[in-house]
Amino acid sequence: MEKKQVFQQALKQLNNLLEPKFGPAVDGSLFTATSSVVNDDGQVQISSSRFDQTYTVLSQPWAPQKDINSLILQIKSLPAPAILFADFVNPVMAEKLRRRSISFVDTVGNVSLKSAQFDLYVKGKKSSQLRSKRVRGRAFNAAGLKLIFAIFNQPQFLQASYRDISNKVNIALGSVGPVIDDLYESGYILDDGERRLINKKRLYERWVDGYLEKLRPKQIMACYTSDNENWWQTANPAEFHGLWGGEVVIAKSTPFMIPESISLYFSSDVKQKEFADFCGLREDTDGEICMYRSFWSPSFAGDENIDGLSPMIVYADIVDAINPGSWDVAKTFYGEAIAHLLQD
Repeated sequence: MEKKQVFQQALKQLNNLLEPKFGPAVDGSLFTATSSVVNDDGQVQISSSRFDQTYTVLSQPWAPQKDINSLILQIKSLPAPAILFADFVNPVMAEKLRRRSISFVDTVGNVSLKSAQFDLYVKGKKSSQLRSKRVRGRAFNAAGLKLIFAIFNQPQFLQASYRDISNKVNIALGSVGPVIDDLYESGYILDDGERRLINKKRLYERWVDGYLEKLRPKQIMACYTSDNENWWQTANPAEFHGLWGGEVVIAKSTPFMIPESISLYFSSDVKQKEFADFCGLREDTDGEICMYRSFWSPSFAGDENIDGLSPMIVYADIVDAINPGSWDVAKTFYGEAIAHLLQD
């Protein structure tokens, strides 16, 4: 759930709690937003002419997973009076916030808010309705796999706005929130004042499976075969703005390895066809040489590339392609080039 959604649903809950006692406002709701925009920090103001009151609101998705002391400091730094709007405030969190004099409203109707005209305190309402609407698994669809890859290589993306993430990763804006929501719910993102990935090893293992099963097949441009099994030893895809896949990257540095299947990555259909023609490759849908469209951009491809290719993709390619007798090569590569990326 995005901050804007949290704000809208929590505001609705607040008005629903007040209207049975005070009746609806003549012009709509008792409290309304003073601006139609919830900024990137989740802040906006609400006001009520009935109560002659204005509040600064901080909208926070995944509030139970945040460091509560950091969250309290953040709220107390806002212009007073301030309210936390959250997706869900569990009973333990409710007590802690109330003891620290933090007003809150969540999307299922838990609330602590006191003024000269009213005193609201509700805790213990469950988030079953919210959970039933969640779509799990969004993190491992094609858009989610692209975003996870980008975050691994450029962790600062987690601090960016959803719009910036959408533009840089080239995925739909509407996909960003559900993917990040799923990563929170699945225990792969922690917000302790700053969002960061956790459980990275498990997340990467799931990414490799998803990449090979869902993302890479969608990027295929064409497959080929060659009568010369050693053609790859003298070919240079870089001259056609292309990159070798992981099998050749490893084979070039490992004398006893001969790639049984070969992948390459291009950003241009024209260039990959020119490369295939130059190398005398024959198009074959069942061929062992496959060209894929590169899904990444230089803005998030990472700084530790091997022959231009992220080690994340090199490892996934060789896991998928190498023969069983060469698994030690994959394990060695994992330890040398991947393991340090997965430290929490």
